[in-house]
Amino acid sequence: MTVHKSGHPLRRELAAANPFGSALNGSMAEAMERGASVFGTGMRTLQQESVKFMTRRFEDNVQAAKRFSACRSLPDVFAAQQKWFADMTHAYSEEWVRCSELMTDALQKDMRSAGNGAERPHHRR
Repeated sequence: MTVHKSGHPLRRELAAANPFGSALNGSMAEAMERGASVFGTGMRTLQQESVKFMTRRFEDNVQAAKRFSACRSLPDVFAAQQKWFADMTHAYSEEWVRCSELMTDALQKDMRSAGNGAERPHHRR
């Protein structure tokens, strides 16, 4: 016996006997599915961005190694080290901002799609 249709008497009895199960079959299940979709999209986006970032960092570190190998004195080493550290700090700072923007965009897209394409009004204070 198949119990897939919501109007089926056995399904109505099961829903009445287990309201939590009934909720999982409806909007709660849809919300969980949408949340999983947003999470998956976000993780995929962050992984792609991480690979791009690590590739850029590797290239920057290769350039820094070349600068270190060109050093002829201790002040040259300190200057190269300071430049490498400043560049690295700046790159990581920019990457955190970029990842935050990517996640914000993903969440906003999900909010728009959850509202059937209608954007939520922006409230200004």
